[in-house]
Amino acid sequence: MKARHVLLILMFLFCLPLSACKSEPKEPPDLRGQWRQILSEDGEEPEYYHIANITGDYIEIYYYYTADQSTNLYWYGTFTPPEDGKEPYVWVSENNLPKNISPRLFRYASRDANKEFTYKKGKLTYTIAPSQALRMNVTMEPATELYEIRGDNISPELRDSPGEP
Repeated sequence: MKARHVLLILMFLFCLPLSACKSEPKEPPDLRGQWRQILSEDGEEPEYYHIANITGDYIEIYYYYTADQSTNLYWYGTFTPPEDGKEPYVWVSENNLPKNISPRLFRYASRDANKEFTYKKGKLTYTIAPSQALRMNVTMEPATELYEIRGDNISPELRDSPGEP
């Protein structure tokens, strides 16, 4: 009987710190700012990669061309900031590219109705489908340098226009 009591006491003492370590809810991460695609570590800079701007209620993703630092819009959609610090944080962004914009002008922009984004451990991920047969995951991290958006992009007037996109 003595061994059983000792065992119960030891179990209680072992579990006590675990219950006392309940942490306070984490603050929601602030995802606003610029993001850059994480590149392979093969040492070669690719011809292009994705950069993103998250501000207010929208996310813009661009192809960034290394040769001339120009950009082409890939995604322009809604952004819903996290309400708590739980991870992974997933939101579905609705395509907000105005319907009256010429597809020729924004030829690289995704025409998908929505896109799912995941934030986990400081990284942002989403899937692109450059062709019907090819799907790729893109992983981004906060940019360490700011990129200038040059080339086809959404004008501020269209970003804030009310009504149906």
